[in-house]
Amino acid sequence: MRFRRPIAHLIRNQPLSRRLTRRALNDTLSILGTFWYVPALVLVAISLFATFISAGDTSTALRQSLICTVLLVLCMVINGLVRRHALKPQRGIRRYAVYSERLKNFFYTIVHLLVWLAFIELGLRVWGMSLIRFTEGDGHEVSVKLFSLAGTLLFAWLIWILSDTAVHHALTRSRKGLANARAQTMMPLIRNVLFVAIFIIALIVALANMGMNVTPLLAGAGVIGLAIGFGAQSLVADLITGLFIIIEDSLAIDDYVDVGGHLGTVEGLTIRTVRLRDIDGIVHTIPFSEIKSIKNYSREFGYAIFRVAVPASMDIDNAIKLMREVGQKMRTDPLQRRNIWSPLEFQGVESFESGNAILRARFKTAPIKQWEVSRAFNLSLKRHMDEAGLDLATPRMSIQVMTAGGGPQNE
Repeated sequence: MRFRRPIAHLIRNQPLSRRLTRRALNDTLSILGTFWYVPALVLVAISLFATFISAGDTSTALRQSLICTVLLVLCMVINGLVRRHALKPQRGIRRYAVYSERLKNFFYTIVHLLVWLAFIELGLRVWGMSLIRFTEGDGHEVSVKLFSLAGTLLFAWLIWILSDTAVHHALTRSRKGLANARAQTMMPLIRNVLFVAIFIIALIVALANMGMNVTPLLAGAGVIGLAIGFGAQSLVADLITGLFIIIEDSLAIDDYVDVGGHLGTVEGLTIRTVRLRDIDGIVHTIPFSEIKSIKNYSREFGYAIFRVAVPASMDIDNAIKLMREVGQKMRTDPLQRRNIWSPLEFQGVESFESGNAILRARFKTAPIKQWEVSRAFNLSLKRHMDEAGLDLATPRMSIQVMTAGGGPQNE
């Protein structure tokens, strides 16, 4: 054991040309160099053990020990080649890459287990024993129960891989990538719930297959579930509502939303509440069960809408021309052009107020930038009107005065 590393270095040391051209041989030698001492220790241990058992027949014991050692080396080499093949990158549909990767690891793990089982069976046959003969003879009932237990555990592991991957794919598929808030918030909770549910179901099925009566366990689980359901209705409602809200990606961290009459920026999400900070800096914590509707101002784009009152003394076409000039100037402004995604769109005369026509127009803007664009447009429009010597529209009122000696006088 003192010379373990030098011997490993001698086994792995190969010329560069051979390492580049014969990768399979290089990988095999690398595995042998890493674990060369394990077969040696196994050979020594089996030889000593067999010598005491065989009552001095050292030649037979040594031969059997050498065969077991060769089988162990062969098993390690096969497992190393399987591991090397598993590490090869595989091309596939990117959408299902996570599924294929985890399923590939699952099946390669089964292959490793089968290789080790084959080694154990062959090693026992060298010493005159066999697992297959044991399962067909006195150990038939025990082996059936063990195989049933192993099959249940493998099937539960496969279900866990598929469900966990599906949850991970669903929660991380959003506009903010893998580090989005809903994944960080809900992933641990959903994974734990799934794991506990699959584990309990697999345990009950395994116990039932092994001949145990699981009816009391099912009755006890039902009673506990009813007690939790009646005692924590509000908490359960918060959890379920929050689960669907976050899975559907209705809101996320840094979104500007209106929920339950509270308007503000989302600062935090928990498994049962959402935390907002409004424009005055006040923090609002709202349980998910109280949220009836969500208005999200941070998705994809926004609209900056303008309602401009045109003075009665100003021609409507001149007013439209002036607003177009302001809109064009806004689109060339280095501070605003990134926030404005479309030309100024006129929607016509919306209404009449106090004798003045109300023109309606809008810009398509980046998310949450609609209010900033609106303020900049109003400021620019006021400056253009001041430069042109125009006044803002003022309310108009017609007054008719009746005099005692004559007709009406209008003002």
